[in-house]
Amino acid sequence: MGTIWRPSLSDFDGPKYKAVVAALRVDISKGILKSGDKLPPVRELAWEIQVTPGTVARAYQDGIAEGLLQATVGRGTFVAAANTDLPEIDSHYDIIQEQQINLRNTNTTNVGQATAIKRAMIRVAETKVDQYLDYPEREGRHSIYSHLVQWMQYSNIEANPEKLIVTNGGQNAILLATASVLADGVGLIAIDALTYPGIRYAVQSQRAELVGIETDQYGVIPEMLEQAYKRKPFKALFTSANVLNPTTGEMPLDRRIAIAALARRYDFQIIEDDCWGIGPAGTPSFTNICPERAWYLSSISKSISAGLRFGYLLCPDEKFATASRLMQTASFGVSRAVVDIAEELLASGDAANIRARVLERVSQRVEFTVNLMGKWDITWRRDVPFIWLRLPRGWRASSFASACERKNIVVRAADEFALNNMPVPHAVRISVNCNIPQDLLGAALTKIDKLLSHPPIDMDG
Repeated sequence: MGTIWRPSLSDFDGPKYKAVVAALRVDISKGILKSGDKLPPVRELAWEIQVTPGTVARAYQDGIAEGLLQATVGRGTFVAAANTDLPEIDSHYDIIQEQQINLRNTNTTNVGQATAIKRAMIRVAETKVDQYLDYPEREGRHSIYSHLVQWMQYSNIEANPEKLIVTNGGQNAILLATASVLADGVGLIAIDALTYPGIRYAVQSQRAELVGIETDQYGVIPEMLEQAYKRKPFKALFTSANVLNPTTGEMPLDRRIAIAALARRYDFQIIEDDCWGIGPAGTPSFTNICPERAWYLSSISKSISAGLRFGYLLCPDEKFATASRLMQTASFGVSRAVVDIAEELLASGDAANIRARVLERVSQRVEFTVNLMGKWDITWRRDVPFIWLRLPRGWRASSFASACERKNIVVRAADEFALNNMPVPHAVRISVNCNIPQDLLGAALTKIDKLLSHPPIDMDG
């Protein structure tokens, strides 16, 4: 049973969310709220005290960060026990402004990893901070590489530590791989016609011209790739084989082999982005199939922490020297502190534990979302924190996204993923945002369900 808590905000100054937190502090100190008491759901309390759900959500967020509260997936928000470590909890709710529910972005799933990161930081400060007058270690020399090789085995990657470069997150790895491929001048890069826009911008920043390749549910179609090359040769294919964003698909082995054969025949490189690799990979990567021309990159942004900005790039033998030189020229490497913290997380086993909990939380939220949206044309995976929704007749992606926004919900329209001059499907990507209360997610998905049932007009008729 939940506690009936109806605070009065009239005695507190400042923004309303701060007033709610202040009321929490007072009532906990007075014993009105006791350890283990369950607080009202966000929407219920918002209705009772006449504020927006976003205000209550933000107050609960601050209460959790302060140690006053704790939250458990599927159970709710509770008054925290005094003088105890916080459990693995939701520490923020990802509300845009104060009223919109963010089903657009897919930030790191919070499972309470702040405790482990803090522990790693303290350990690093106690043992290594005296080394920070020096520049970062050269690639392959830092002790993190042996731990990183073991970490990558989860993704079915057998990496040579001497060909690995740590980077400032996945985006930096994308830039580095692309710049290395184009080191001898400008050129063309082939890319999935439907892909995450951040990748496109990174490639374009290297003055590369993008060539969109038609895809299906399994990714790039080899026949279309070959035809595109014959029309206008390119230097590399940039693709995400393990998790196709936004469609959630996975490229099967036979297709990877066919694409690798084309790369050898026409002498182009393959850059494989696996930043969405939260779950284990069972299919060999391009670095296993054609290691002499395949690049592999990933980061810990989706599985551990986006804020640490730690990624890594595995280079083909002949390209490592170029990539290493470019990394040193651009930034002289990743901060020693960041690398040391990442190493501590990897070596202690905390990183693997966090990743396992993130995967479990994502799986739970995907199941919850599919149970509510399963009657529609969706694709999904338990290890991917979003679903791909193909809209029913009468809706187009941009108009549906606008309709959602009028309901204070934000989603990503297919237009954002489509390359210029390529077909745009009538679809949207919906995050299963693990960092907002489940009741808010359920309410938002219910509104989306109602919108889908009432298209404005028969636009295809």
